[in-house]
Amino acid sequence: MTLAGRVRAGEAVLGAFIKTPAHAVAEVMGRAGLDFAIIDAEHAPFGPVGVDAVVLGATCAGLPCLVRPPGHEPGFINTCLDLGAAGILAPHVADPDAARALVAAVKYSAGERGYSPSTRAGGYGGRADHRALADEESALWCQIEDAAALSRLDDIAAVEGVDCLFLGRVDLALSLGVARPDDPKMVEAIAAVAAAAKRAGKALGVYVGDPAEIAAFRERGATVIVCGSDQSWLMAQGRSIRAALTN
Repeated sequence: MTLAGRVRAGEAVLGAFIKTPAHAVAEVMGRAGLDFAIIDAEHAPFGPVGVDAVVLGATCAGLPCLVRPPGHEPGFINTCLDLGAAGILAPHVADPDAARALVAAVKYSAGERGYSPSTRAGGYGGRADHRALADEESALWCQIEDAAALSRLDDIAAVEGVDCLFLGRVDLALSLGVARPDDPKMVEAIAAVAAAAKRAGKALGVYVGDPAEIAAFRERGATVIVCGSDQSWLMAQGRSIRAALTN
């Protein structure tokens, strides 16, 4: 089953961000047993060439890769999907109009996405029924990270083609004007996102920096878990080795 199918079926999946535009990073992360990775083109130096390399490396390890683009620009989204990305984690989705525009950028059925079968995603011209398969297999996860989105959660979740409401807790905290994850405003916001996802039958996703947080979010209904990144994994391991030597 594809990653999109697993998420729509409610299966718990684990991934991490990739912030280094190198094919070997994706290949190693795939060998580590992750279910998926997310290429972070919003906060790391990824253009089409970098996305191409990482998707190719991930493909070698059987690792589906989504892309988090810097915005909602349809051309870049189309390029990422043509290169073989398994879907899009869209940042700052604050209303249903934005969600519908993203569906139009991701799905051929909306009639707006440019089509070519000669891409990696299209098997370089050899994939039968590519358009229909691409629409079925391409995931769209909408990142909820703005205070303005909290009053439109049900409307966003109801948009056909949205597979997951993904909590962006850092930006959401900034938008709410709070500094602590246990601030009552944040606790209420997280509960609201989780409830909206459940009402719509959509997956709930979240980024956690510490694996110790996973159990609590699983209890809240989260099935899409992103834990750390290639950079944070390297940093943590380096610090652990440094501490071992010092001690």
